[in-house]
Amino acid sequence: MTSSCQVLQYFLKLALTLGAISPLLVTAEIPRQADFADTIRTPAGIQELLERCDGHPVFETALANWLETAEPVSPADRQAVRKASLRLLEDTSDPQLVLGLTDGLLRHALQDIRMDVAIVPGDFARALYSDIARAVRAHRSKAMAVLVPAYGLREDGAVRNERQARFLEDFLNLADARLAHRAQPPRRLGHADNTREQSDRGAGAKR
Repeated sequence: MTSSCQVLQYFLKLALTLGAISPLLVTAEIPRQADFADTIRTPAGIQELLERCDGHPVFETALANWLETAEPVSPADRQAVRKASLRLLEDTSDPQLVLGLTDGLLRHALQDIRMDVAIVPGDFARALYSDIARAVRAHRSKAMAVLVPAYGLREDGAVRNERQARFLEDFLNLADARLAHRAQPPRRLGHADNTREQSDRGAGAKR
């Protein structure tokens, strides 16, 4: 059996153990009184939401699902989603929410890299990995769960250009130092995105 097959079997077993082969699915309605987007803009608001999660798994699940799928536009709102996701990742004991929150953090990071050519992928990967590592410290099951969505992103086509590939490659090398990783975008899409990025940078230089 090849090493890649062994790795795949390992993570499938891990996902089954955590009960999370499927993506995070939430049937609970977000409580009407909770305007998550506004509330997470302040540290006090994030703390308020975390306190409401205690002993209320439906609310906690609704918040985690919103954070994973949120599409904030402004840099401030994107940072707020990241901070709230990390805080809930630290607090929750639900393995499915751990997977969903980590998946959301990684997907949002890939979007940030696509939107902002000033971001250095390697530095961004190290910063996010450090933040996640602090959030899951002392919880071995959480630390192992971080790898599942990272491997999933490498395989599901979420990586669209070389900068995103470098970010995910560096993140995986930090999260699983036992193996050397290589994340590659689809050749055609990666070339198109890189061409647009170079064009944008050239236009910026002319201005």
